Amino acid sequence: MPKILMIDVDGVICEHIDNEDWEKMICAQPFYYAIERINEWYADGHFICLFTARTDAHREVTEAWLKAHGVKYHQILFNKPRCRGWDGYHYIDDRPVQASVFRGAVVGDCLSRRCVM
Repeated sequence: MPKILMIDVDGVICEHIDNEDWEKMICAQPFYYAIERINEWYADGHFICLFTARTDAHREVTEAWLKAHGVKYHQILFNKPRCRGWDGYHYIDDRPVQASVFRGAVVGDCLSRRCVM
C-alpha cells in the first residue's frame, strides 16, 4: 500500500546548509543515492512530501535546486520548526507513524521497517 513519505531536505537530500547561509543553497552538494531512492519511491506510487526548515524566502532557490537535480516530489512544506535548543522532533498523530534517522546512506527498505539510514 502506498505511503506518505515526509523527507527533510538539508542533510538528507543534500549537504546541510543553514538558513543564514542561503546564498550557498543553490550550489549545495547533492546526495545522489538519496535522490535515487526518493525517485524510486515516487515511481512506486508513494506520495513524496519534502518538509524543510528552510523558509518561504528560500522557496525559489530550493525549488530550482530540486529541479536541477531531478528530485521528484509531490509537495514541499517550508518553515519546519528549527531544532536549535530542542531535543529533536516528536510527531504525534492519530495514524501510524514510522520515523527513520538519516545517517548518511539509505540501506534496506525503509518502508517495511528494515532500514538503516
